[in-house]
Amino acid sequence: MTISLLKRFRYLYYRFRHLMERYRMSSHNRYAQDWNTYSKTWDVDYGSRHTHLGDEWNDDQTQERKRDLFYFRAYIERWVTPDMTVLEVGPGGGKWTVLIAPLVKRLIVLDVADEMLKRTRQRCQELGLTNVEYILANGENFQPVADQSVNFFFSHDVFVHIALEDTWPYTQEMARVLVPGGRGVCHYATNTTPVAWERIEQNNDWYRFGRHTLGQYYYFSPEALREMYAQCGLFMLEQHQEAWNHKCIFEKPVIDVVPRLEELLRQLISAEANDKATRARLVSALQALPIELELHIKPLLEQAQDEDDYFKRIHYAAQIRRIWRGA
Repeated sequence: MTISLLKRFRYLYYRFRHLMERYRMSSHNRYAQDWNTYSKTWDVDYGSRHTHLGDEWNDDQTQERKRDLFYFRAYIERWVTPDMTVLEVGPGGGKWTVLIAPLVKRLIVLDVADEMLKRTRQRCQELGLTNVEYILANGENFQPVADQSVNFFFSHDVFVHIALEDTWPYTQEMARVLVPGGRGVCHYATNTTPVAWERIEQNNDWYRFGRHTLGQYYYFSPEALREMYAQCGLFMLEQHQEAWNHKCIFEKPVIDVVPRLEELLRQLISAEANDKATRARLVSALQALPIELELHIKPLLEQAQDEDDYFKRIHYAAQIRRIWRGA
């Protein structure tokens, strides 16, 4: 009887773990399910009015699409150069992809929805764009994009739909893939204006109790976004607010140990650190970070000490402050 109960308990335990894993994976894949469905129904819903998926977004009803042109100049053309590798997350139907690709050496587009990647690929192929790579994301990170391999990160109308628990690790991934000195632009929804709260009130009942998830907005304050970026070792260059839309323009410092610190801490609190030897390796790497920080700051301190020019000392002070603070 005891053995039978023990077997039953084990069965229930492993069944519970299996169900929890399925729930976890379905939560990650919810975005893919939503946007794959959107793509499959797009032709019926919008095909008679628009040529490509994504044309229905940010359309200001002018023939010149002036709002899109403004976004392109302010958040893409202003920052990219022909020698760059760019990562675009969430290309949708490729609206921004086809504008970025001709301006850069290499463009990587990453999306959790394979239907969206198919549409983007087809649109690029029709235009003869051959410098675009397509990655179906796993819903957890930006793998297999390599560490420090991207000069510029871009995402628009994507992170407005991503919950905090997914936005936070994705921001860590931005810090991972950007080269030192690399920059990025990311679009969020903000809740600090009256018009934002009008929108929240208008849509609140539609999304309550998980009735609907497609297109659901997740709102952040500008202060919360600045803190999140700082925690990940990214320096906020500019923040632009427009109604409930919020654009963050950021930079990865040329010298900064914070992204490395965050990566090591993430590993330390993950399941992979259940192994004692792994924890020892991670702690050893963490203990070496203050030495690395000192090596970065020491030359600047020596230069500042020997510098008679007041304005150059201000420059050194700013560099030292950013390295020390990790922002």
